[in-house]
Amino acid sequence: MNETGQHGEQRGAGTPARVIILGGGYAGVLAALRLAGKARRRHLPLSITLLNGSPSFTERVRLHEVAVGHPSPSRPLSGFLEGSGVTLIVGWARRIDAEARTVDVAVSNVAPGHGSAPRRLPYDALLYAPGSIAAPEVVSGGREHAFQVDDAEGALALRKRLAAARSGDRVVVVGGGLTAIELATEIAEVAPHLSVTLATRGQPGADLSPRGRAYLERTFAALGITLRTSVSALALQPDGVRLAPDPGAGASPERRVPRQDPGARASHPPDASSELLPAEIVVLATGFRPSGLASASGLVTTADGRLVVNDALQAPAHPGLWGAGDAVAVPGADGAPLRMACATAMPQGAHAADSILASLLDEPLPTFGFAFATRCISLGRRRGLVQFVDRDDRPLDRLAFDRVGAWLKEAVCLYTIASLRAERRFPGIFRWPGRTSASAPEPAPRAPTSPQPASRSAAPVAATVAATVAATVAATVR
Repeated sequence: MNETGQHGEQRGAGTPARVIILGGGYAGVLAALRLAGKARRRHLPLSITLLNGSPSFTERVRLHEVAVGHPSPSRPLSGFLEGSGVTLIVGWARRIDAEARTVDVAVSNVAPGHGSAPRRLPYDALLYAPGSIAAPEVVSGGREHAFQVDDAEGALALRKRLAAARSGDRVVVVGGGLTAIELATEIAEVAPHLSVTLATRGQPGADLSPRGRAYLERTFAALGITLRTSVSALALQPDGVRLAPDPGAGASPERRVPRQDPGARASHPPDASSELLPAEIVVLATGFRPSGLASASGLVTTADGRLVVNDALQAPAHPGLWGAGDAVAVPGADGAPLRMACATAMPQGAHAADSILASLLDEPLPTFGFAFATRCISLGRRRGLVQFVDRDDRPLDRLAFDRVGAWLKEAVCLYTIASLRAERRFPGIFRWPGRTSASAPEPAPRAPTSPQPASRSAAPVAATVAATVAATVAATVR
């Protein structure tokens, strides 16, 4: 193992290599648990620090449920990290110096029992996984007059407002991607006394098959949701949304948003063709933008601010820097970055852990392989849609829907949490479609030698969920 970074501090022989993971989302937590466990198995001493802006892990895929009154999906990160040896620091990275291999952090507090936190953290390997956030600045008035549901706080704020709504109040959800669809259908199902409108640039679910889109339309009709398609939101106002015909209708309605100055305001003066769509409640769900940390640190990024990495998930210009998740441009088969999703973030986090471990052991770096399988959409608690896709994310003419679709979506959500817990007990157990053999040079994982509480054993849960999902899919796909 290399004992001296290219520009970092020299470490003595036997001193643990320092690994920092930025971000406690799906990619970051899985990477931390996998790397810690596999390093122990290889007798490699590591000091792993997970830096996150909150002491909690948020199940982002459930935020639409929280918005209508279901329990918060936030869980203490300490519960996932217990016994792993990973140090949790609650704070924010302000700047990465990839040449000096340091990270400047603003510390909020240190989780109990996890020691002290310096303001500048040196590293031998850094995993960049800060995720993405809502981009209200893309529409004038977005910050002032709309709710965004990209974290638990946003979901709880919308829930409070919906609870105070009067019968007949109008709710407009702006956007046509999965986030907007899930929010609109959840609200319409739970609050039938409200009038719900979905306003989108193109067609809702533009990336689905014709059968998938037809099922969506039937669901919208059954729930009483009004559709306004091929329109753009020019501005959000206290009394509603100003819309205009969209000349680019047909483009993918939920998209990655180019990084902008957070203080910037979109300017779209109304014209003769615009109209005001009245609303008491507006939800802006037009997409997410990646964290701006990479760009602010002078790292090589795409136009929208995602860190550029190679097929090992390593930043080409900085051998000690790796990336995973929404804030990273991982190239797909067509060369375009893989879409932002839990389904892509977790495999990337797992592979990044394997790649970092190989680097620290002076072994060949594994190549990331990935294949899409489905798009899962919640349509309230009683309906769901599972759109099967090919390995390159193109829709197939196969669906699971209604209650079966809802059950499968729920099973997938349960499986993500079970996978994190299983990875702590059985490092390396997480697998994904399209994974290359080079991603797994080690033998199959085995149970840890140290005793663990029986109540913490989640591997059987993960395996059961996966097997049940597979069996149900095989029996119900139409």
